[in-house]
Amino acid sequence: MTRLLVALLLPGAAALGAALALLPPAKVLLALAALLPLPLILRDFRVGVVLLTLALPVSTMLPSLRGLNLLNYLTFATLAAFALRAAFDRRHAVAWLPAPVWWGFVLPVTVGIVVAWPHIPEGVRNYPALADARAIYEPTAYLLSRHVKPLLYWLGYAFLLANAVRASARPERFIALLSVSALLPALAVFGTVARYPGTLGELAGDREFMAPRGLHANEFGLLLALACGPLLFVAAGSARPRWRLGAAVVLAVVFCGVLLTFSRGALLACAVTLGGFLWHQRRIKTMVGVAAGVLLFALAAPQALQDRLGTGMRAGAIGDATDVQRDELTAGRVHGWTLLAPEVLDSPWIGRGLGSTQWSAAVAAGLYRANHPHNIYLEVLMDLGLLGFAAMAACYAFFLRRLRALADEPALGPELRSFFLGARWALWGALAMAVTTAYYMPNPAQTYLWFALGMAFAFAPAAVPACAGVTDARRAAAAAAAP
Repeated sequence: MTRLLVALLLPGAAALGAALALLPPAKVLLALAALLPLPLILRDFRVGVVLLTLALPVSTMLPSLRGLNLLNYLTFATLAAFALRAAFDRRHAVAWLPAPVWWGFVLPVTVGIVVAWPHIPEGVRNYPALADARAIYEPTAYLLSRHVKPLLYWLGYAFLLANAVRASARPERFIALLSVSALLPALAVFGTVARYPGTLGELAGDREFMAPRGLHANEFGLLLALACGPLLFVAAGSARPRWRLGAAVVLAVVFCGVLLTFSRGALLACAVTLGGFLWHQRRIKTMVGVAAGVLLFALAAPQALQDRLGTGMRAGAIGDATDVQRDELTAGRVHGWTLLAPEVLDSPWIGRGLGSTQWSAAVAAGLYRANHPHNIYLEVLMDLGLLGFAAMAACYAFFLRRLRALADEPALGPELRSFFLGARWALWGALAMAVTTAYYMPNPAQTYLWFALGMAFAFAPAAVPACAGVTDARRAAAAAAAP
């Protein structure tokens, strides 16, 4: 195995050395820093999984070098390392992505890109102010950016993570990896807020203040809210005090990050997760403590945050939602939905293709400018039709059932069971936030959803006994402790 790796690396190293000689010194250092982990990844693909877990949520902030996209490099290197391991080491069965992912997610979006293909160039006409519209709406580039790359990055990541967890003697350590990873986007929010030139009130009203970091503030909110669920349940459900303390500290930091995004949708997602937590706890002491914490937060929250949460909360606000100028409650979303909803009737069964908002009649007439409808459910109906919507609904129902089954799996330790239960409620929170947010295709804001799904695919109920970290002794102990 080692000799094979050397034989594969030598020609590549020679070509790389020749290429680096042509680059400026700063880019040479960047390329070397990116390539240094390659030997470690090829030796153990789990190193690549760790790096991807750290890189994906902040991928929009990573430095780039033409010809060396960091995510491409990490993904392909880790897949290559895993393929070599699978070919030469058959001690561990491969954890494949389950069938509902393929027929409930990949198949509908693949049909969506086929349906979209003849419409894609219309984006150049519909977005005349977009400087690089021709590059964006060139069909092959659109195919790669909207279909190939999202599926490659996040489905590939879930597949690699599932196999890394399956091969690990202590799979609960991946929960610690999630904790470290979630701190990175939270710190990015803190840094952006600290450097904002205006007041906190001005920042709350500036919904593009996170744009220099590559994502909308609402997307950062979703990203962090998806991490809050597992952290909350692990902080309460772990059997080890150090785990409870660590998860609680990280949860506090991450939740502060959610607050500083001023995303009402992300706070709704967190509220759904908290509601699920209280439902499962059902303890008077816990409920009183949470109620006291919420009351203290309401009294001590900065005025800018209180104003943001109260935006549009006035008499007649719902009636004004049909008028884009007066719709403070939904920031014009309802008005946009009324413009875009008729598009569903144009092709009700299979939709009008991936990204169909961009060639909708409302956009073509200049009545709507965004490239998505700010509602994932409407977006799926427009893009994929009723058949695609039904397939995706079945796929997400499968995810929820899988997470619930693993949360009740006696062969798993309390940390893993708590993680899966928290991930399930975080997914419910994300589905609630989906009413006012964008993009059902995988993206950096969904990283911790795909992290949870990768963990779940490793611990499929039928495969739990095959996982390296679930020994016969632990299963027997769990069975003995079960009521």
